[in-house]
Amino acid sequence: MIINKANKDVISEIKDNGYCILENCFTNEDLNEMRSSLLQTLNYIKPDGEQDLQKKYYEIRNYDRKLKGNWYDIAGKDINLLRHLHSQKLVGIAKEYFNTNVIFSGRPCIGVYDDENVHLLEPHQETAQMSRDNLLFWAPLYDTNKNNGGLSVYKGSHKHGYFDHKIDSIGKKVWTKEYTHVDPKVSAKFKREDLEIKAGSAILLISTCLHCGYPNKEKDSVRITVCERFNPLQKIPYLRDNNASMRIPYTGVDYNKITD
Repeated sequence: MIINKANKDVISEIKDNGYCILENCFTNEDLNEMRSSLLQTLNYIKPDGEQDLQKKYYEIRNYDRKLKGNWYDIAGKDINLLRHLHSQKLVGIAKEYFNTNVIFSGRPCIGVYDDENVHLLEPHQETAQMSRDNLLFWAPLYDTNKNNGGLSVYKGSHKHGYFDHKIDSIGKKVWTKEYTHVDPKVSAKFKREDLEIKAGSAILLISTCLHCGYPNKEKDSVRITVCERFNPLQKIPYLRDNNASMRIPYTGVDYNKITD
């Protein structure tokens, strides 16, 4: 991983904007290693030698959706992905941002958004982690843009603390019962920016910044991202309260009152 910006500049941008774009932090070799690892895992499900990750994804989706879901669940444990997500430089930025020597891995995973767009979430903050505050790292393996879909952020929302989150379907069928989002009246107060991030670049976003995905409009295209949440030692109820769960619940907790 190559991050050309100084830590203090990355941190300053996150505090000012809620996020920072890390340009060209992955080399083509890095991207190919991650894509190849995911491709080989899909080819293990149904071997046929397909060498295009996006084509193979749709092949497996059409072959067995349950096994496709199992691939998604296990992908975040792939060492080839983890070694990039947990690079010394990236972890160092998180430690400096939170002024801590201890950082926990929140939930390394991949994000997969195909042309059905059923996995898009409404505007939300990064809740349900071990610590109250965390940094989200989000890196696409293919270019994100108006055709392929991408990540939207709500300018200035990170300066207002945590908003109440709901778990409901907003009147439409959703893919998970743990569908967390803020009231649409909250997100409407902020300007939405649809970011276009190229493969190899990434975003570091503070957990209070409202964000969501915007749809993939290109048939047979799939947006695949690698993600991690960096949780600092501070503000972890699990280490202060005998009755606290490891992950802070989505609802029923006032995040703004969680302190050391």
